[in-house]
Amino acid sequence: MNEDEMIKELAQPIIEKLKEVASEIGDREFAEIPQIRLVRQPMAEPMVVDGFEITDEFLEKLEEYVQDELEMMHKPSILH
Repeated sequence: MNEDEMIKELAQPIIEKLKEVASEIGDREFAEIPQIRLVRQPMAEPMVVDGFEITDEFLEKLEEYVQDELEMMHKPSILH
């Protein structure tokens, strides 16, 4: 599994939960698109998932992917 696949796999449960929350809120309009931030607690040992070390850089990529998905949920764009 490469890094992009790992990001999508880890992001999926987060995105599903965000969709649940969005459906609970309904069609209410937001003044701005909600922002998501992922925070990793400092650890003595590195955290490794399926051979990938979860670094701050990896979390930034995961956060960016989830934020992009969140923005598409609230303001989808049409490609021409």
